Amino acid sequence: MTATKQEIGARVDALAHDHEGDAFVAAVQRLSAELGPEDRQVLQQVLLERAADEADFQQALRKRALAKGWTRRTLAKLEHLVGDDRAEAVAAALEAGPAGEEALAHELETLRGNPGRAAVVLDELSRHKNPRVRAWVPRAGAEILQDGAARLILSLTRDREPAVRDAAASALVGLGPEVARPLVPDLRRRLHSYDAAQRRAAMWALAEIGDRASLPVIEERSRSADTAAERHAARAAAFALERDEAAVIAGLAEQDDEAAAAFAVAARILGTEATLDALRRAAGTASGEAGRSARAELDKVDAEGA
Repeated sequence: MTATKQEIGARVDALAHDHEGDAFVAAVQRLSAELGPEDRQVLQQVLLERAADEADFQQALRKRALAKGWTRRTLAKLEHLVGDDRAEAVAAALEAGPAGEEALAHELETLRGNPGRAAVVLDELSRHKNPRVRAWVPRAGAEILQDGAARLILSLTRDREPAVRDAAASALVGLGPEVARPLVPDLRRRLHSYDAAQRRAAMWALAEIGDRASLPVIEERSRSADTAAERHAARAAAFALERDEAAVIAGLAEQDDEAAAAFAVAARILGTEATLDALRRAAGTASGEAGRSARAELDKVDAEGA
């Protein structure tokens, strides 16, 4: 009989409560021996999730976790439960650039077929020295593990490299508003960044999450931002947050390419039948940047529905 992830997680927590150090390792080994192949994959994911959000895990087990890093050190002793991983092969393919695309596609396909193994590989890659490798992890994790990657991706929003943090934030938003909600305080702070690209990215992310509390700042940006691109993005994001179908549809028809491109994003975020129909019309009839943006947003809609 196959156990649920919640059941296996409860058993791991119970073992962690009753054991520490090597005794915990031995207890998890015994648990693994009792499980079938599918349940062992679930066990792998549970262990990785505990390690990915160690602060919360240690809070729950603070009387047993005697030193910072206990969960990760314990997990390292359990590596033989999940066998060898492909982290080095994935990293090499990513570092090779275009020459590694075929190898990367092969590794990704292998990971899709084994989520338990993927959890181990992605956890290892999330600590790789190369930020390009770390920045690849959020999107891959969201695709393969979906909500199961949320804790790992959230940990990467605190990475020292902006590109990695941005990739993690984007992946979390893609997993849905509730999963991404822990990002809201940081995204609100980014609305005041000196970097215009950071401000625009924060507006869109907050619109995706549906954070209406950020609306006054975004509306102010729509009036006072230095560039037209930022003003258009702020106006479109504000209408998306207000769920103003008519305004978003009208924006798609604007003659200014930058404005129409921004409203294409808003139409996809709002995601109503009316705004998606308008987005399809724009994709078929608009030229230039407006048409390209409409088609790109439709591709995202199709990918989300796949």
